[in-house]
Amino acid sequence: MGMEIAGLILGTIGAVDLVRAARGPSPSSRRASLIGIIAILLSSAAVGVALQGFTVSGVVLALIAPAFALLWAATMHDDDARAGFVPVLLVGVAVAVSAVIIPTRSDTIELAAGSVPLPLVVLCVGSGLFLVQSSNLIVRTALRREAVDLPDDPPRGRWLWPFASRPADPPADVAPPRPTLRGGRMIGPLERLLIAGLVIAQGYHLIAALVAAKGIVRFPEISRDRDRGTMAEYFLVGSMVSWALSLAVALLIWFGFETYAV
Repeated sequence: MGMEIAGLILGTIGAVDLVRAARGPSPSSRRASLIGIIAILLSSAAVGVALQGFTVSGVVLALIAPAFALLWAATMHDDDARAGFVPVLLVGVAVAVSAVIIPTRSDTIELAAGSVPLPLVVLCVGSGLFLVQSSNLIVRTALRREAVDLPDDPPRGRWLWPFASRPADPPADVAPPRPTLRGGRMIGPLERLLIAGLVIAQGYHLIAALVAAKGIVRFPEISRDRDRGTMAEYFLVGSMVSWALSLAVALLIWFGFETYAV
């Protein structure tokens, strides 16, 4: 089972998206982002070679994760997602095929809890990285596909490459907009990580309490939106996609635990 390849695909994509999300509009920030992304791709290939062995097949397998990360970065953006869910489906198929078909190594790593298979560690770390910023992009793509307005949505309509610049800062004589909280970009990843962990730990009653608490917190905001009625759709679409991603990652990790009988 190629658990390490599946973990590298998810982890490389997640790390690249984190670097892209931190990129600013200045040229120096864009250069730093480019250097960071290149370093991530090279590191991913190096780790893949180390895990698979320095052979022709090992090198080919090691290049799978950087290739999918580049494909993802070229098609998934905050302000443009013309490819829709095609990159998501391709990555999902690649991860599933890697986890089920590709042979894996049986190396272990010593942790506080004892000896743990190294591919399983790579899978868990990579899955966690993917649930942070990359999953945010999937949720926002789902909301756009449903024509739900997004708060603080950047301009759309351009095909952006991974290292394209962001909109420049407003002129000095223009009053800056009032600061607004963008807690959803932090709450979403925390929610997905928590739900995935609870699914693996079989804490289903805690998941039910978390879902109920989220509904209670959002209820006043939804009830005020009686004229348009889009806030309920915004909440349901975003939450369902986010929970589905958490469940998919949890099932993948659970499959890894069952494979190694940890």
